[in-house]
This record gives sequence, structure tokens and C-alpha cells, in this order.
Amino acid sequence: MTQGHFYFISDKFYRLHDKDRRLMKNKEHVDGVLHGRPCFFAFEDLKRPGILWCVPVSSKLKKYDEIYAHKIERQRAKGVKYPKCNTLYFAEVMGARRVFLIQNMFPITQDYLASVYIDRNTNNPVTIKPDDERAIIRYAREVQTLVFRGYSNLVFSDIIATYNDLVNELERG
Repeated sequence: MTQGHFYFISDKFYRLHDKDRRLMKNKEHVDGVLHGRPCFFAFEDLKRPGILWCVPVSSKLKKYDEIYAHKIERQRAKGVKYPKCNTLYFAEVMGARRVFLIQNMFPITQDYLASVYIDRNTNNPVTIKPDDERAIIRYAREVQTLVFRGYSNLVFSDIIATYNDLVNELERG
């Protein structure tokens, strides 16, 4: 696994670790054509070797622009001087604006990575600008810290339970 690359997740991960069905599911065929998605931006956990964090990427900009604006406006209405939304991040991927859904992130191990996302035009792994990569990881780690301190409503799935299950898997070998 190379930090900052994009990956597709195996169906096995969902069967074993998404029992509450809150994660974005694989959609391998679109209009009868093989098209692995969603893809996930991946980075390493700071504390536990072998644990990776995956942040899904979406092209549904209108939907998430509205959610982003709503979150910022709610903070302004509460008197927050410098509102911030660290659960969504907009950046360019392969020449198109996309949204990174930090609110949908989850932990994983390398065993569940199905494949790397390769740009068909260059035959190289898809990447993003280093500044965007650092910002996404910073926001995701901020959200992780808050979730592990009890603010579980910031993400959609139970990332603490999944994290603990994966740590147990790694320890069992």
C-alpha cells in the first residue's frame, strides 16, 4: 500500500466488517460494464502498523456542496466566528473536482485492498496534489480523534468497533 493512492475494496471486507451496512458499497458493474467504484483514498494509521484509513471519493458535487454549506451555516448561526467543515474536502482528481467523504471513512488492512486505481491514460496510480493529500489526512485525523473521544456522530459507521476488530485480526495473524 502506498499512502495517498486510491484503492478499491474487496467484497470480503464488507461481508466481515460492515454488518450494519453503513459503508459505501462496491458497484463493480455500471450499465453492464466493469467499473470498480467507489474508490478510496488511503493513508496509514499513526498508532497501529497494519491499519489503514480509507476515505471514499464522490463525484456528487451538488449534493455535497449543499451539505457543506449547511454545516457552515449552522455553525455561523451558533456564533462560530471561523466555521469549519472537516468531514468533507473538495479537491481535483484526474482533472475533475471531487469530494472526499471523511464522514464516511473507515479503517481497513491491506488484506482487504482489492486493487489500486490506475489512470487508463497514463497507466500510473491515481494521485492528488500533495497539499490536498496533507489536508485530507489532517482533517481525517482530526475527525478520528474526536470520534475516539466520544463524538461518534461525525462518521456514519462504527469505526471504533471496526478498528478493534482489525487490530484483533492483525494480532491473531
